[in-house]
Amino acid sequence: MSGGTDAYSAIYAWLAENLHLLRLLFLVVGIGLALTTIWRLWRDAMLRRLGKSTEGRIVRVSTSSDSYDTAIIRFADGDGRTHEFDSELLHAGEPIGTTVEVRYDPRNPHRAHLVGRPLGRISLYASTLIVAAGFVFFAMVLM
Repeated sequence: MSGGTDAYSAIYAWLAENLHLLRLLFLVVGIGLALTTIWRLWRDAMLRRLGKSTEGRIVRVSTSSDSYDTAIIRFADGDGRTHEFDSELLHAGEPIGTTVEVRYDPRNPHRAHLVGRPLGRISLYASTLIVAAGFVFFAMVLM
């Protein structure tokens, strides 16, 4: 049992000496999450304003190590070229082959998103910003 206590003491001592590194890590992660979310919000606004709508099909469901599955959607741009993207939103259970509306950037068709499901998009971005704020808060609180 002494080995577990010694390991805990060693970790505690290291953290006490290197607290500024831990603060920096929390700050970098929080700011990184916030900037990524802000970029996605900007991208979605630009797609709503300048993007083109087309039909896409769900071709598979991504089962990753994350806690939720997302749909992989394939669509054809105005020139007839085929593109695929991950919807980023929680898969709502639609079967493979379901037709969905897609909005894409005609100058860069790899920038695309699934149209609709505003509550899913809002909850994704809001929860990410809350987590980012938590990381920044802990970075500021750690003394």
